[in-house]
Amino acid sequence: EWLSEQHYATVVAQNREHLLVFVQGQVDFTALEKGCAGYSLYDGQAGQAPTYTMGQLCRALVVKYLNHWSYRRTEVEMRSNSLVRWFVGYGLRETTLDHVTLWRFAEWVRQHAHRLFFDETLRQLDRALPEEQCQEAQIGDTFALLSRAHEETRTQLLRNAGRRLLHYLALLTPVGHAQVVAGIEPGALFGTTQERPEHYLEKSERDALEIRTATAAHACLRLAVAQRVALGGGPCTRQLEYHACLKWEEVLAKLLKDEFTITTDDQGRTTQVMHPEKKTKGSYRRGSTIDLDATFRVHGDFSQLGYNANVAVTVNFVREINAMPGAAPDSTGVADLIANQKEHLGFVPSKLIYDRAAGMPKIFADVARASDNQTQLVARLIDYGKSRERFGPSDFTVNDIGQLVCPNGQVATKVYKSNSADGFTYRFQAKQCQGCPLLDKCRGDAVKPTQYRQVFISSYAYFQRNALAYTKTAAFLVDMKLRPHVERIIAILTRYNGARRAVAYGMDNADFQLKLCAMAYNLKRWHKLTRDQQKAQRYHPPSADG
Repeated sequence: EWLSEQHYATVVAQNREHLLVFVQGQVDFTALEKGCAGYSLYDGQAGQAPTYTMGQLCRALVVKYLNHWSYRRTEVEMRSNSLVRWFVGYGLRETTLDHVTLWRFAEWVRQHAHRLFFDETLRQLDRALPEEQCQEAQIGDTFALLSRAHEETRTQLLRNAGRRLLHYLALLTPVGHAQVVAGIEPGALFGTTQERPEHYLEKSERDALEIRTATAAHACLRLAVAQRVALGGGPCTRQLEYHACLKWEEVLAKLLKDEFTITTDDQGRTTQVMHPEKKTKGSYRRGSTIDLDATFRVHGDFSQLGYNANVAVTVNFVREINAMPGAAPDSTGVADLIANQKEHLGFVPSKLIYDRAAGMPKIFADVARASDNQTQLVARLIDYGKSRERFGPSDFTVNDIGQLVCPNGQVATKVYKSNSADGFTYRFQAKQCQGCPLLDKCRGDAVKPTQYRQVFISSYAYFQRNALAYTKTAAFLVDMKLRPHVERIIAILTRYNGARRAVAYGMDNADFQLKLCAMAYNLKRWHKLTRDQQKAQRYHPPSADG
């Protein structure tokens, strides 16, 4: 112990400005240890005392993400790097954690204390730098977190899903599995040994292969569902194999629906399978049977299999981050950025600056609702009126008593709540429009002169008017100048903090990874700002008069 103390004192003295030395001095790990108190410490066998402490587990997990290491690399560094060994809390002669133990702990944290490390370090950062939390504006944006699964072709998707469905069906009912196999053509569904690899085939040959595979997959799905249904209810519905069959039935059915147009007869047997037009393909399409949560994120000309990472930042720090499906529109998670901060940190910003993806009145309303009207969403509105040749809702006004008035001054005679959207439909009678000089521009060819004219006014029109008015102010231009900061932080997260490619499968794993990557970024940025402040004080000390 004496030797360890002397050695570590020398190592720390030689690395006073190192990130780990800073984190050890600034972060109170007591709160993290308490948050993980429910984790069961064990050494592989019942009755054995653990050879590690909760503090060592927490520090080892922080070290892993600070350096963007794998679990194996973290184990090696704890064993061979004196500064890492000191930070985690091991003496020179003690045996350090192995990577399996650290992985088990990280899995427990993901399942039971998902936000603990990100939220707690952010709270401590706010206490040390209160001016950061008081910044009135946050900037939001999204970026791609790529799946670690390889994108599969349509044929591979169908074959892998069919193979898994039959595997679990065999475990559930061997007799039913045999009947399904007897009723399909295995060579068409799973291929043959003489079949040429897909990448050697011409497009027409690949299309024919996909049609043949989809036909066999649809027959397999129909027969497998029939065998499962024939089992009825009772004890079998409580078996894991039963629920696995349900899962892979859903996966195979969605693949067929998204990628093909299938015609069946009265008994459900396949009569025709075709490739659909590109525009008719299903939404949230899967690209892998390994990572079922990963979908395609289309951003400009790029399509990437993975997740959509939604982030809110200040000029210096990440305040909230979460994972969404890759195919989810960027606007989907805007309100969640505010709601999560309010729920877990008890704080919401006065402004959230976003790009045009959030420029819809409904998103403005969602942010106001999530923040109890404390957060103003700042974004350029999407102008849907550019493609219109006649008057739209924005050309009509509401008077002091709530009546809708047309551009020519006529008042709507009827109003009723819409059943298909959030808002109200107003009706102008045909006689009100007779002799109107704006008739052609108002009705056009869509409404005959003898018919009434209807106008739908969204429930979010109030937010639309306010947002549009704010875009014409000087404050809006000042807010938009803050937008580049989020691009800088996203670049650092993805290049140096491991937030570009997922290391595990599934949405929950992706979200957990993003939060720990953001924690690592915040600690590094806190360290950088503190060092810059110390250097400024060192070279420019305050004068005697303050």
